Order: sequence, then C-alpha cells, then structure tokens
Amino acid sequence: SPAPQDRVEKICEVTEDFCLQPQTAGLAVSMFDRVCAKAALGAEINVPLDVVGLVCVLVATKFQEVRVPAIEELAKMDLPKGRAPRSRILMKEAEMTVLCLLDWDLHEAAPHQYLEHLFQITGASKSCVKRAEFFVDMSFYEARMLDFSPIAIAAGSLMLAWQQLGDIESENKHTAQLACLCEVDLKTLFLCRHILVDHFESVFKTCEVTVRVPASAPMDDSLRSESPDSIFAPLDAMSVVPRPPGSKVDPDKFFSPLRCPPSLPLAGQSLAGSGRE
Repeated sequence: SPAPQDRVEKICEVTEDFCLQPQTAGLAVSMFDRVCAKAALGAEINVPLDVVGLVCVLVATKFQEVRVPAIEELAKMDLPKGRAPRSRILMKEAEMTVLCLLDWDLHEAAPHQYLEHLFQITGASKSCVKRAEFFVDMSFYEARMLDFSPIAIAAGSLMLAWQQLGDIESENKHTAQLACLCEVDLKTLFLCRHILVDHFESVFKTCEVTVRVPASAPMDDSLRSESPDSIFAPLDAMSVVPRPPGSKVDPDKFFSPLRCPPSLPLAGQSLAGSGRE
C-alpha cells in the first residue's frame, strides 16, 4: 500500500476524536490510500497529505454518519507545529481536489458487509462474531491491510477469531471454503491473518496483565501468561460498544482498536479489586 502508516493512524485518531464509527475510519483510509496510489503513479497533488487525510474523513462522514463534523473544527485537527490555521476555503478546495483524483467514484464495499454473509455461511458463534467484528475494525488502523480485498479482510478476521477461541473444528471445516469464496489462495488468507495478529500484539503489548500471587502459593501454569481472552474480557462486559454515530462519549468508556481497553491495567499493574489477586 502507498499510504504511510503514520498517516493512516492519524486519520483513525481524528475519527475517534469526533466519535465517528469505525466504518467511517475504514472508508476514509481507503480513499486516502487511493489518492496516494494516484500520486505514486505521477498525479499532481497540490495538497499536503495531512489535509488530504482530513478531507477523506470529511467525505467519508457524509456516507456513514448522521452528523458531519464542522469543517472549521476538522481544519484544526492534526495541525503541524508552526503552521498557520487552515481556512475553510482551503478545506473546500482540497475536497474538490480529492474528489477529482478519486474520479468521484466513492462507493466502496466494506469488510463488515462481507463479514455478515460469512457469519451465516459458517454458523459463527456470538463470541466469534464479536471478535471478528473487532478485528475488522482494527484492520482499518493498519496500512498493510490495504493490500487485501475487503472480503479477504473479513475472512482473515474470522479466521483469527477461530484461532483465538480455539475453534479447531470451524478452522478445519471452513478455511478452504473461505479461500474459495474470496477467490484467493490460502497463503493470502494466512498472511492476512498474520498481519492482524502482528498488529493486535503490537497494540496490546503494553496491556499484559500482571497477577499478584502470594510467594507461598503454588504457581498455577494458567497465570504464567495471558490469553487473548484477557484482552477481550473488558470488551465482552461493555454495553456501550459500538458507540452511537456522532455522539460524544467518555473516552474512558469505549474500546478502541488503537489503544488498550480502559479497564485493563497496564503492564506492571495488578487487577486490583478484580478477585484475581
């Protein structure tokens, strides 16, 4: 993908600041990637990449959201140090530039749409559905995922959910079927899943749970390391996910693919009051 990872993360951070849906972030990132691809092929873009990213968010909100951020507020986001504030005129001109570069072709199928069909085909459990949907949301924050088709991302997310749940039966029964449905080879799907795993581990590497055990207590092998279930436990318990479109909510009360679950302690901290001490 020609889209730089830091720009992809900035776009996702902006969508989070405005409490937008993950699908909005995904559409904005996809549009941004297409603009970067045009630039790589020699198209002249007289707009800074940070502005292109903001404009992609603006355009994406018009498709996905009930409420669209004000241009004046969006223009203040991700402003490089020392740069003069962006004007409304600049933002509107940049929007037209981006739309022209995209040839006004703005409809894109999202991985979530394919995921719903895959759930029905494979008979996914509720736990599997919740995890696969989270992994699709998480994929929008990783530039390497732009190399895969939306349906391949959906399939890779479902495969990772099976893996983390230890659902060997579904893996053996449906993995080859997914490759056929996606019209890709198994190697591609496994690579997609590997990148999702890599991103998941890189984001949550500081979220490892430390359990305090008395020195005299026998060591339980289950306490030596944390399974992915410890990461998803807060997600399973949260009733505010997904966030209402365009609503303002306490950032400590929603689960973001970009940062640790708010109720999960950082490395070196314990689960005080959790009953696991």
